[in-house]
Amino acid sequence: MQSSDDANQPAASGGGSEPLSNSGEAPRVVLAAVDTSPAAERVVAMAARFARAFPEASLHLLHVVRFSRMDRGHAGLAGLGSHVVDEAKDHLEFHRRQAMRQCRNPVTAHFAMGNPTNEILRFCSELRVELLVIATHDHSGFERLLLGSVAETLMRKAPCTVTIVRQAIHGRAT
Repeated sequence: MQSSDDANQPAASGGGSEPLSNSGEAPRVVLAAVDTSPAAERVVAMAARFARAFPEASLHLLHVVRFSRMDRGHAGLAGLGSHVVDEAKDHLEFHRRQAMRQCRNPVTAHFAMGNPTNEILRFCSELRVELLVIATHDHSGFERLLLGSVAETLMRKAPCTVTIVRQAIHGRAT
């Protein structure tokens, strides 16, 4: 006789006849925040992997060019340089194409200028993001004091689940 605990256990690999399915908690909107660092490719790959697991999900990529009030006060957008904006948009388009090669889900690219943390949070709210995928650059000491930690702030303030992708560990294949 089979106990009730055994009846609730999943069938052994290859032994069950029922297909596996995702729970009702599947994310429908995944947002990957990318920048121009090498970590961006890992963020896109991880976000595409999540989206691929949930065929009903849409994948959004967001690239934010840091642009502060001080920039506006001095030379404005012209001071930032249109070449910087063009390069950032080209970079975003490259990542959109990469994501489309890695999953069949709808992929949309978004470009913004401003404070990266604020813009990412704004997009999370506007798109009703359920999963945010970001990188950490592992700054420490003075760099972290000067730049702050976007990943840490987003982890605390984002209205959704946050997955943080670390840089590749030295000496290990990616």
